[in-house]
Amino acid sequence: MNFWKPKYLIRLDDASHFSNLEKWDRIEYILNRYNVKPVVAVIPNNMDNNLMYSTINNDFWNMVKKWQIKGWEIAMHGYNHVYHKCNRYDLIFPFYNRSEFGGLTLNEQIEKIKNANQIFISNDIKPKLWVAPSHTFDLKTLEALEKVTDIRIISDGIAYSSYYQNGFNFIPQQLWDFKNKFYGTWTICLHPDTMTERELINLDLFLKNKSVKNQIIEFKDLVFNKRGLKLFDKIYSNFFWIKYNLKLNLNKYL
Repeated sequence: MNFWKPKYLIRLDDASHFSNLEKWDRIEYILNRYNVKPVVAVIPNNMDNNLMYSTINNDFWNMVKKWQIKGWEIAMHGYNHVYHKCNRYDLIFPFYNRSEFGGLTLNEQIEKIKNANQIFISNDIKPKLWVAPSHTFDLKTLEALEKVTDIRIISDGIAYSSYYQNGFNFIPQQLWDFKNKFYGTWTICLHPDTMTERELINLDLFLKNKSVKNQIIEFKDLVFNKRGLKLFDKIYSNFFWIKYNLKLNLNKYL
């Protein structure tokens, strides 16, 4: 992949039995129009009250299977999406003081991931990627994934391009809206259940842009190797976290 030409991967988060089907259908229609095949982060056993956007969809796994058949890449998005408090500085990516996994014992994390994996397998889906709820997980999470799944790819991280670390390939996830970049691989994370009408229109306009058309990629287009973080990746990551922490501190006084 040419480092000096930007590439965009779309990721849709929080698909579950309780998703807002109207929003998801709308986004699927837009993506189909431009033949875009995203990564979909699926919560196998959603118990997060904040993500209950509808009554239970008993046809959910058939819907996920149809996405997979279409070429959408299905990722394991935790187990039940229920958080506990933790110290964000103990996590691989210190976004929040909450996590479904970070801070738990290895055995506790193994049990949760084993249960999640079994649900996928029982529905004839074998996820290749891990997407942690709220980006929060620790080294024990990676160890648990290694012990009970075949997943060796993480959709997360702050860098310009995919990199290898702790026995896993990381696909950076650095954007939550549509921005033009000059180079690198950029995952745009969208949350369909809460997208506004303006955000849905922006998605359509972004994909319609001719300059972007040949820069949208799918998971299968990515090439993985054992390249670690390079100097520019480290500089970008450091700058990102300085800005992030500065914003957090400023918000305390606003």
